[in-house]
Amino acid sequence: MHFSQRLGLARGAMVALSLCLVARGAFAEAVAWDQKEVTRLAVELAKELRGLHVAVRRNPRVPPTTLQRRVLYQAREDVRFLVNVSQRLASQLQAGEDKDATLPTFRRLQMFRRDAEQSARSLDIQKPILERVENARALVDQLAPFYEDAPGATRTEAPAPAPAPAQ
Repeated sequence: MHFSQRLGLARGAMVALSLCLVARGAFAEAVAWDQKEVTRLAVELAKELRGLHVAVRRNPRVPPTTLQRRVLYQAREDVRFLVNVSQRLASQLQAGEDKDATLPTFRRLQMFRRDAEQSARSLDIQKPILERVENARALVDQLAPFYEDAPGATRTEAPAPAPAPAQ
């Protein structure tokens, strides 16, 4: 296979990763918290991301230029962070922690997802990696509505500080 074709496949894989983890669920309507279902989804997501990490690491295609190599290694690191955070989320949920306790971890997962998307824009993705990315995206999409606030819900945030009096 020609090098540019291989590079194209790696680029596609990482772009698919980013697209797969874009939380379309962020626009979904909130659903009632279901500890058992959320835990099941988080455990599946952690498993799928571990498989994705293995597939990405086993990819022997390393670009020849320094810039391309750095992008590839950054993407691999982003996937590693996604694996760690997804495992943390699954562990928290398995320990019985609720929505409020796990929301920061879920948000961190979304943050690392955005980082992976950004670093993957210039990489191609192979079909087996793309399939794992699609599976992970579907799981994130299923999890996201559980972390949405119900319409009309009020947040109990601290009020904004009053402006200083003018002198």
